[in-house]
Amino acid sequence: MRKILINCFYVFLIISFTGCKTISDVFDNTANNFKEPEKIKKIYKPVRDDVRLSVLWVGHVTVLLQMDDKVIITDPFLTNNIAELQKRVVEAGIEIDSLEKIDMILLSHSHFDHTNLGSLALLEERFPHSKLIFPEGLEEFLPDYSFDFISFKKADEKNKIYTGESKIIDGVKITAVAAFHWGGRYGLDGLIWGYDIYTGYIIEYNGMTVYFAGDTSYDSEFYKWLGLKYSIDLAIVPIGPCKDCYDLDKPYRHLYPPGALKVLRESNIKTMVPVHFGTIIEKSDPEKPKEILIELLAKEPELKNNVKILRIGEQLILKYK
Repeated sequence: MRKILINCFYVFLIISFTGCKTISDVFDNTANNFKEPEKIKKIYKPVRDDVRLSVLWVGHVTVLLQMDDKVIITDPFLTNNIAELQKRVVEAGIEIDSLEKIDMILLSHSHFDHTNLGSLALLEERFPHSKLIFPEGLEEFLPDYSFDFISFKKADEKNKIYTGESKIIDGVKITAVAAFHWGGRYGLDGLIWGYDIYTGYIIEYNGMTVYFAGDTSYDSEFYKWLGLKYSIDLAIVPIGPCKDCYDLDKPYRHLYPPGALKVLRESNIKTMVPVHFGTIIEKSDPEKPKEILIELLAKEPELKNNVKILRIGEQLILKYK
């Protein structure tokens, strides 16, 4: 009962500050909570001996990365619900029992849909000694898991310092890079008190480079810098949630489809996989960001081969051994 009352209190605050669209989102999710997530076909051996670089979209911003012998999962959302308020419309794209190991878990920031405690508990049960990587300060919102906690000092994007801390972990070089978002746990606490807990990551291993953006918005100087600094084989980039999906972004909130394509061009990314759509109801039809992205790509056919739109549960293999 106490948890329900706390959640209701935060819903009241969010509605008070954000208006009628949020009310409609809450009602849409309430209706969705009575439905079971759509079932999908899953890959039951996602980690393969013949793969050098692959990505499997689990849903929302969660991807399973394989870089040679390393297996990494980002912002894991494996349960059916976020904070008991938002329910998946499509089930998670992997079964945990199909994984033999998870070397690293990357958390980009502390919002409920990115730091999902229920999903972390599931991973802890099966992979208790995984490395849990997060921006400094996020530990305030984490239980005392058995994971190996590794925090990173974030970039100072407001002063155009685009890299934070860099560490080599079991041979994998992880670098915190700028993101343009906001922190906190409940949304409003970040906006009111200015919590500064968010980051993107560059992951480098055996000559391969992956960029995981987390949640971010557009910044031309940063993304041009990113393309000059790194040769990015794979980028995991959000394209929602968006109400006006033809806009570039919502500054310091979220990147939209036109912004994602600017990031692709300006950072010279070889392959971009769009995420942050198709999984939960937020602001619009969950598929709307994807539909707008497809429409925009039809006008820029030269970019089509660089953008791989995956289905939840689909795996893309970029490099074989």
